[in-house]
Amino acid sequence: MTSNIANFFASLGDLDAACDLITADAKFIAVREKSYAELPLYGTFIGPLGLREFVAGLRTCFDTQFFQIDYVIENADIGSAFGRFDHIIRDTGQHFVSHWAVLCTFEKGLISSYRFYEDNAALEEGMQRRTACREEIK
Repeated sequence: MTSNIANFFASLGDLDAACDLITADAKFIAVREKSYAELPLYGTFIGPLGLREFVAGLRTCFDTQFFQIDYVIENADIGSAFGRFDHIIRDTGQHFVSHWAVLCTFEKGLISSYRFYEDNAALEEGMQRRTACREEIK
């Protein structure tokens, strides 16, 4: 069985291809739903334009040393993947190393929601920025 999540990650080098794997209103949450000026990688991004904005932010901030998928668990409606990465933060030269997880939902084989989890304390330390944010759970 082909993994929707693994295919999506593999397609991120070609954003047109990546956009073909998401719904028009796909919701991408990058660690925290709320956006913060101190850390532009946090926030919620919607649809293909949102995906492009999110990936552009990643490329601006990080020089990825490696990104590894260790496990994928998914069915037709929902999936999760787990792995590790090492990024060099361009502004500070610091390594940002973390385990990560992503939770996705699917509609007709396309990603309709994507929520990424990582060690945000390590991110803030590496970027030499601190947010005062507290996640609101609804």
